[in-house]
Amino acid sequence: MKKSSVVVITYDGPDTAEFSEWMDGPHYEEVRNTPGIVSAKRFRVTNGPAGHRRYLAILESEDIDATIAWRDSPQGQHSQAEANSRGVTNRYSVVCELLHSV
Repeated sequence: MKKSSVVVITYDGPDTAEFSEWMDGPHYEEVRNTPGIVSAKRFRVTNGPAGHRRYLAILESEDIDATIAWRDSPQGQHSQAEANSRGVTNRYSVVCELLHSV
């Protein structure tokens, strides 16, 4: 069943041009091609509690079941392993179902 949802991801990563170019280029191209994903946004956290993660991503999905199935697939696991090899650490994600929108 298709459900409008978001995946909210917080993580740390290098603050380098090379990392940002990969993340905002090839990696987010792959994210945009993930089944169900209709938008992907990445933010630098500028204020938060002590020890907060450096980055936040919000992925909007119109079919969260397809998105999660891809994430758990060998291709999705390879994508996460590549991100780790490029310096992504302390990744934490939650899946949130839309309750209300105006």
